[in-house]
This record gives sequence, C-alpha cells and structure tokens, in this order.
Amino acid sequence: MSEPNKSKFSPRLMRVVEAREETPDVRTLRLEFANGGGTPDLKWRTGQFAHFSVFGAGESVFTIANPPTRDGYIQCTFRQMGKVTSALRNLSVGQIVGFRGPYGNSFAMEEWRGRDLLFVGGGIGMAALHAPLLFALDHRAEFGEILVLNGARTVADMVYK
Repeated sequence: MSEPNKSKFSPRLMRVVEAREETPDVRTLRLEFANGGGTPDLKWRTGQFAHFSVFGAGESVFTIANPPTRDGYIQCTFRQMGKVTSALRNLSVGQIVGFRGPYGNSFAMEEWRGRDLLFVGGGIGMAALHAPLLFALDHRAEFGEILVLNGARTVADMVYK
C-alpha cells in the first residue's frame, strides 16, 4: 500500500491488530496503519477525537483512547448501539477501518503537572478519561496522588477493569 494520506480530512487505512471485550456491549480496538504498522506520522494530543469508519456501514466519532505517550497505535473504545458500532464490533484482527483525525481540543496535561488528580467516570464515559489517566501514569513522577472512581451498573459493566 502507499504512504498514508497526511490530510486529516481523508481517511487513513488502519488494520485491527487487537480487539478486546471490555464488557458485554463495549469493545476496544487497537489499530495500526495498514501499510506497515505503527503511527509514525500521526500526532495527537491527549483527549482529542477521530472519525472511525467501517466501509459500507458508515463512520462514528470516538475519543482516541490512548495518549500520545503510547504512540505506536491508536485505540478506540465504543459501546455497540447502532449500525456503525455493530459493524465495528464484528471486525476481527486483520480487517481494515478508516481513520480521520485527530480533531478537537485536548486536556491541559501540562497545567496538571504537580497536582493531585481525580478521575470520575462510569461506563462508556471512562473511554474519554482513559488517555489522560494513562498519560499521568506514563509520567507518574510528575503528578501527585492519582485517584480513579469508576462506576457502573454492575461489575460486568465496568470498562477498563
């Protein structure tokens, strides 16, 4: 395949390299560029989002669930709710998805340095907190106490156990 298109408005082809079931209806996909792996020319900030597409089914917007400190791949976590998320859930390792982005604002990780951090979320809402939490853990010495409150209807519904 050719070099990935560098425009964030054109979909890049990415291959599913891992699929992890978080809960009965939530799944995390780990993606790498289809033309050789990794994400060498893709830059994003903690908390940005992207469009993920399944060709023939459509596209949906999700938070990039891993921080740029873990830049060899892109993760997206989603709840199965409709046509596109059902198509994403049915993908297996080796299949191709489209990726457009990154877009949007980011968390002020630099401003948080030296502070205690409290992450409060629940269910699929934890996907938006996953990247800043991992960023803080990847730079553990630069932050104070880190506390995570992760709620769910049942233990089986807890995302990122």
